[in-house]
Parts: sequence; C-alpha cells; structure tokens
Amino acid sequence: MPCTKKLKILPFFHFWKKNAATTSLCLAFAVALTGFSQNTFAAEPDILCPKKITYVENDPLSQKTIVILQKLYAQLGCPIEAIKLPGRRGPLHFNRGLVDGELHRGIPAEKNYSRAFVRSSVPLLEISNRLWRNPSDTDPNTPITYTLGVAWQEKYIANDTAKTGITHTPIMFNSEKHEAYAQGRVTRFLSADTNIEDMIAKNILGNTPAPIIEKTIVILPLYHYLGAEFAPFMEKFSALVNQTNPFRKQPDPALQATE
Repeated sequence: MPCTKKLKILPFFHFWKKNAATTSLCLAFAVALTGFSQNTFAAEPDILCPKKITYVENDPLSQKTIVILQKLYAQLGCPIEAIKLPGRRGPLHFNRGLVDGELHRGIPAEKNYSRAFVRSSVPLLEISNRLWRNPSDTDPNTPITYTLGVAWQEKYIANDTAKTGITHTPIMFNSEKHEAYAQGRVTRFLSADTNIEDMIAKNILGNTPAPIIEKTIVILPLYHYLGAEFAPFMEKFSALVNQTNPFRKQPDPALQATE
C-alpha cells in the first residue's frame, strides 16, 4: 500500500503492527490534511463583487469598452449590470452608492468623487483628446462645441473663454456633437481620437470632409474606478488587465452591453 511505503522511512512507527499501523496512520493523515485545507481556505477573505457599473451613454468608446469590462468581470466570477448615464450623473450616482463603480475616467475627474474609491493599478487604455476642425474653417474665433460632463473638455473651454472671451457651445452627447459636425452645423469641436475613428468607420460624414487636428490637448490614460470596499476585487481585476491587455482589442460589433 502507498501509505505503508511512505511510513517505512519514519523509524518512529516501526513498532506498529503492519495492518493496524497502516490503517490508523492513513486515517490520521487524511484527517490532518483535511483540517489543514479547511483552515487555509477559511483564512482567505471572501472577495466582495461589484454589481453595478456606470458608463457614459451615447459615447462610442464607452459602448465598446463596457462590453469588454463585462466579459472580464464574468471571468473573475462577478457578473455586473451596466448602467448608462449622462457624463455628469455617473459620479453623482457613485457618490450616493447607487452604483459600485465607473467604467473609466481620467485622474483629473477624481475631484468629483466624495466617496472613498480605488483606482485600477493600470490604465484600461489611453486616448488623445484634441480640438478638431473642418478643413474649410480657418477662423480661430469660431465657437467650439463641447460635451457637458466631460472633465477635460469643460476645463479647456473654461480656460479658453477666460483667455479669448469667446462663448462656446455646450452639447449633451458626443453622438449629437458628431452628427452636428456631419450636418455642417458645427465646424470646431473637442473630442477624443477614438470617437473620430468611430465616426469615420460608421460613415456618417456624407459629403462633409473628415475633421483635421487643430490642437492636441492631452493624452489621457483612462482608469477603472470602484468603491474602496472593492479593493481586493480591483487587485485581481488590475492583474487580469495587465496580463491580457484586452481593451486594445476591438469587441465583436454584434455584442451589446447587458443592462
């Protein structure tokens, strides 16, 4: 028997009778091993799973990345509900505990959090935030259209207005802003490069020329945010993102976020 062979190297047990010794020691070893395993797992703290994550509605980048996020959470054993909200309402819902986290934000947006939070240790992706214009419009005083609730855009507009005195044009959604450009109602606007790529890919421009870069405002890493109580989960999530780098890949267009 396997246990008998192992016991032969333990002189202490040589005085046991062959059958009794083998049976008794195998049982004792099994009980001890079971107790050790149970204590080991019992000492490992349970990881609290987030349940609801908000993302910015009508934002092409968010619509893609929320699908990837849901897949990652499912791999970690924590399926989530995706809650779409206007940009400004995401932090409000997070602060009130109505959601457990936000899909992604830049570090400058952290000032909007009054609730204790944890940031992913690695960014999900980087975006280039830029001022774009219609190549036919060379007037530097043309009002700039920007999206309400997007921190970097509101900051740029506030600084530019203070400097030039120009009153710029707020708009509610990125998609609305891009449609306005395609229809010729907007010629200068703020947007991330990923949104421009999406606009071109969806062929919504018609006869309007593709916008060109007037100025790069900032290259911004985007991080995932959760309430501080989910720190153990965030550690596992960050490790998975660091290992697989999934947000650099494009999800299947047929996939839809589960709401």
